[in-house]
Amino acid sequence: MSSLTLTFSRLAAGLDRRDLTEAAADWVTHAFTDTLACALAGMREPVAQLSDTILSASPGPCQVFGSAARLHPLDAAQRNGIAAHALDYDDCNLEMDGHPSVSIVPALFALAEARNKPGSEVLTAFAAGLEVEIRLARIANPAHAERGWHPTVTFGVIGASVACARLIGLDQDRMATAIAIAASCAAGLRANSGTMTKPFHAGQANRNGLQAALLAEAGFTARHTVLEHRFGFLKAFGDSENLDVEPAIRGWGKDYALLSPGIAVKQYPCCAFVHCAIDAAASLRAEVGVVPVEQIEVVLHRKRLGNIDRPRPTDGLDAKFSTQYLTARALIDGAVGLGDFTSNRLQEENVTRLAEKVILRAHDDDLSLGHVHVSLQDGRRLSASATVAMGRDPANPMTAPEFRRKFDDCVSQCLTTAQGEALFSILMSLDQQDDFAPVSEAVACAAGQVAFYALSSEEKDVTFT
Repeated sequence: MSSLTLTFSRLAAGLDRRDLTEAAADWVTHAFTDTLACALAGMREPVAQLSDTILSASPGPCQVFGSAARLHPLDAAQRNGIAAHALDYDDCNLEMDGHPSVSIVPALFALAEARNKPGSEVLTAFAAGLEVEIRLARIANPAHAERGWHPTVTFGVIGASVACARLIGLDQDRMATAIAIAASCAAGLRANSGTMTKPFHAGQANRNGLQAALLAEAGFTARHTVLEHRFGFLKAFGDSENLDVEPAIRGWGKDYALLSPGIAVKQYPCCAFVHCAIDAAASLRAEVGVVPVEQIEVVLHRKRLGNIDRPRPTDGLDAKFSTQYLTARALIDGAVGLGDFTSNRLQEENVTRLAEKVILRAHDDDLSLGHVHVSLQDGRRLSASATVAMGRDPANPMTAPEFRRKFDDCVSQCLTTAQGEALFSILMSLDQQDDFAPVSEAVACAAGQVAFYALSSEEKDVTFT
């Protein structure tokens, strides 16, 4: 096997903004924007709040979203990474079998903020990190994910190291060192899906990926064959050291992995494996009407069922992986939204009653295909199918208004309408930003609004006691 580590480092270190096609630059911009919106939506989730009470908080130049605190880049990257994955609303990739952007964007944001990098460099670095992590997954999966590793962190930490090393401007050798350091920090188990530890994985990927790049910049050493070594990443994480690496390299800079199969923006804030069932169930809502339901049969690929068969979810995070709850919610409401994971929503009698009627079955067809069959008490049997890979990818994108509605929904609790409009405009024109200060300032407005809402709440408590 040729040195995959050095080949990746050479390609990533050499990636230039002029190498990005218009489509690639556009999609990277959308992914960056979407991930930041998800982070702002997740910053007040319990997992983010609890993390803030425990994690280190060294002073520095980087903001923690929704807070007046300015911390060391590593601390900010970790905290913001947790917030960005708290709602499981961030984008996905089919080859990676995980979340590609959330493991990179918070680290890049912190580094760009600390060193005031131009937007074009941020986007180029982001593209480099995405390409490496997805292409590595291309040859390591499905064995890697099926062994129980959580790809968002195990591949993601390497993607983050590449992106940060590219933004710093490390040469090929130091880029390889960053990859090697990050590979020794790769850890995270899918068993923790549906718990606070899953977003913690994203925080670790950002912190450790950025740390790897900074250590490489400082002169740290590491083995430049870490991916392909007989005691290296591919062997340890997939039990193979003789893989054909050519598919990981093929088409670099031309056939972008971030375009095909692409980055998939989520339309629902829950596990992407269930999105096809949500779409299918929602399409039957009008036909079901008020007729009592006898049984709901959901048929998904057998590889998906192990992680999403949760008939009685214990809390909102667990419910994001419950096909039973999500299908019932879609059949009743026609969609699944940010507000559907509170304890009150989970305990609604009509939803829990309907969820108990959901039966899961397996198929061996298209991995992304789902079927929903609803048997009614009047004797009818309604059926619908949907194919959603991991969200809305370049082959089936959200419309511009749909994308904007998701963004607005995510930031509405921490930004005014005018502030949200300004942030969206700046992020979507990131490529034209000469430095990162406008982006930083626009996001920092969230801290003021969170403080305002907290103060308003306290004043109301005083007034009415």
